[in-house]
Amino acid sequence: MSSSTALPGGAPLLRAPTPAGNFLLGHLKPYRADMLGFLSHSRAELGDIFRIRLATRSIHILGHPDMAEQVLIKEREHFGKLSELGGKHEIGLGLVLGKGLVTNYGESWRRQRQMIQPIFHKAQIATMAEAMTDAGNRLLTRWQQVFQPGQAVDISQEMMRVTVDVVGQTMFGADLFDKADFVGARFPLLLRYAFDSLNNPFMLPRKWPTPRNLAFKQSMRELDSLLYELINKRLEGGTPRGDLLDMLLAARDPDNEESMSVQQLRDEIATIFGAGHETTANGLTWTWYLLSNHPEVRSKLHDELDTVLGGRTPSYADLPQLVFTKAVFEEALRLFPPAPLLPRAVRQDTAVAGFGLQRGDFLMVDCDLLHKHPAFWREPDRFDPERFMPGAAQLQHHRCAYLPFGAGPRVCIGNHFAMMEGQLLLAQIAQHYDLQLQPGQTIKKEVAVTMRPRYGMLMTLVRR
Repeated sequence: MSSSTALPGGAPLLRAPTPAGNFLLGHLKPYRADMLGFLSHSRAELGDIFRIRLATRSIHILGHPDMAEQVLIKEREHFGKLSELGGKHEIGLGLVLGKGLVTNYGESWRRQRQMIQPIFHKAQIATMAEAMTDAGNRLLTRWQQVFQPGQAVDISQEMMRVTVDVVGQTMFGADLFDKADFVGARFPLLLRYAFDSLNNPFMLPRKWPTPRNLAFKQSMRELDSLLYELINKRLEGGTPRGDLLDMLLAARDPDNEESMSVQQLRDEIATIFGAGHETTANGLTWTWYLLSNHPEVRSKLHDELDTVLGGRTPSYADLPQLVFTKAVFEEALRLFPPAPLLPRAVRQDTAVAGFGLQRGDFLMVDCDLLHKHPAFWREPDRFDPERFMPGAAQLQHHRCAYLPFGAGPRVCIGNHFAMMEGQLLLAQIAQHYDLQLQPGQTIKKEVAVTMRPRYGMLMTLVRR
């Protein structure tokens, strides 16, 4: 069923269709039970744009590359971050990341981006490869010392451990390997809370002393304590280490040459810290899951690693030859996009695909739908890294059919960092281990900003 609206001075426009739902709760129950499954089913029923209602909150879902291109690139001035609309209660990632690069907007965001962009230049990122493989070696050493051959481990926690270590080494020049459990427990809680603030209209105000609000505030205090401790130690020590934190301290506003305040440093570090370990850890976890279920792909991966590396630790110079390794990781990011939903707020009345959107409306670009759109991907649900090999034929080429890191001016600034980290760690671990999924467990996708296995993922460590 569709209602109509109109742009100023224009003809009436239809509102996007909506699936049948509960009179009071709308689609809240199926959405919370199986978010991506419900959205996929709704797209099959209604098309590439539709509205869902979560009790009092309405959200437009966009599932075609043309629509993503309009929102993220061509008409991006019509669509902004959720925080741009203001409102009584802040919602979304700003609750955790403050005004970091992911959540800020407008002129302030533009200056931040200009300050930080040089830090993530490809040439600069290349110098961090050794720190990444050093973290990989520490993980492999731990596995040999702590786990027995054939022992089952939660690979999602192990991937979180190694990516936290990578962020610690490259950002702070510090060993955070022993902080992995601390970070691994707090970041998912914080991200779930931030994501629920967008998707759960019944969430109680943060000032109320509910157990969940108290847990959120406690985790925020503990995270801030860690981040400010790292910042203050560097400010007091004064010895440059050449890491990301030094570069952030040295960055200057292009308009007034001012350095970042301590609060801005905290917000940027929280953003890089969160995005830098969560997305890659989850991407690698789903990669191991796919490889465990596709022995023919795993065999081809091992052949490439044995031929190119001959048993030695991979380096930055090896990456151009590890083409299938990269394709495996890219295909895993297609099937399990790290941030499957990109939320935006409508800043002015507009239209997408002939359907009207009004100022204040919420929408989400659904990367999971884009990555499996049958007009752009052959057998879209099949794990097939060959589709990312050089020269592979596609049904159609579209710059917004594959968005593991977003698109447009707000594309993830750390995309090269994440891809290099994922490719190196995948190669390094797969050289030494076959990771085999433990039978009988429930593997279910959970989306709370990033996509992770809700109940973890037990895998057996089998030495090659």
